[in-house]
Amino acid sequence: MNGLFSNLRSVKKYWRASSLIVISGVALLIVTGLLFSLHTISAKAANTKVGMIILGSITNNGFNWLSYQGLVRAETEFSVIGNLYIANNEGEIELKTTQCVADDNDLCIGVGFLTQEEISAAAAAYPTTYFAIVDAASSIYPTNLRSLLFASEEVGYLAGTLAGRMSQSDTIGALGGWEIPSVTPFIEGYENGALCTNPEITTIISYTNDFYNPKLGSEYAQGMIGRGADVIFAVAGPTGDGAILTTTQSGVWAIGVDTDEYYTLFMTGTVEGAEYLLNSAMKRTDNAVFLTISDVVSGTFTSGSVIYNLESGGVGLAPFHEADPAVPTETKIWLNLISQAIISGVIHPLEKDSPCLVMNQLYLPLARR
Repeated sequence: MNGLFSNLRSVKKYWRASSLIVISGVALLIVTGLLFSLHTISAKAANTKVGMIILGSITNNGFNWLSYQGLVRAETEFSVIGNLYIANNEGEIELKTTQCVADDNDLCIGVGFLTQEEISAAAAAYPTTYFAIVDAASSIYPTNLRSLLFASEEVGYLAGTLAGRMSQSDTIGALGGWEIPSVTPFIEGYENGALCTNPEITTIISYTNDFYNPKLGSEYAQGMIGRGADVIFAVAGPTGDGAILTTTQSGVWAIGVDTDEYYTLFMTGTVEGAEYLLNSAMKRTDNAVFLTISDVVSGTFTSGSVIYNLESGGVGLAPFHEADPAVPTETKIWLNLISQAIISGVIHPLEKDSPCLVMNQLYLPLARR
């Protein structure tokens, strides 16, 4: 009997040792596989070439510049090879797009809606190259084309929340260029956010039907101020710039759009009125570009419209800059709470009946602490 137990113990020891060897071998294979995968991804990234087609110059901190920062980040983090193609006018966009393909870039990115037609045509003509369009949709999507779009209603809602809490007159303004999909979600979100935080608020909404007339924007802003608006949100390109400058230089709060206008319009505070720029509702094109390049590098690129939102860092408010001392701590806390409510799906920015009452009852006491 003792011999039997001895044999059993020997068998157990054998299987235990064998099991350890097998487990160790499997673990080694897994680790080796992971290291090989990481090495493969790293090698692929280092060989990935990305071209960016930009119309006009890269103004520091402007829309083109911000998009380019996504490529710069990918160069740093993934060691991709970045190439910049500057079109001096609209007629050169097709030429620069063709050059991007001819230079064997794996991904060609067009910045802005004016590149949409050429990028879409190139995607159809060159199926082995990936293409992306920043801030513009395409009518059709072959498997190699992606549109980088933004949940502008979400950051518009935050801008409206801020305006509603900062307004002393219970009247705010919103100025759009054309009444088009790249503009209206900003303004609808803005109006709904203001109403949620201040049910007594009135929003004066106007569309200029012109993106390139700062003088017209100035006139609209003067009209809104005359009607009692003490915060004005401008979503109208250079026309909106005219509105913002007139608003701030009249000692009235203004909110910018797309980029951090403290840098792009007020030149880091050197232009008169910078202290009255309350904030800017930003499209974080840099993050969208970086994430798209990441998808190409990892082999997870998908075609179609991809919407970058608060959760993915695709949109967000800028810093308060010189306005910071005037914004109460309670308002800053409230903005963070609203942001989390949007991300979690409690608030839907394009719905006027989002649960504002519930938000106020549950979270307002927290914001007052």
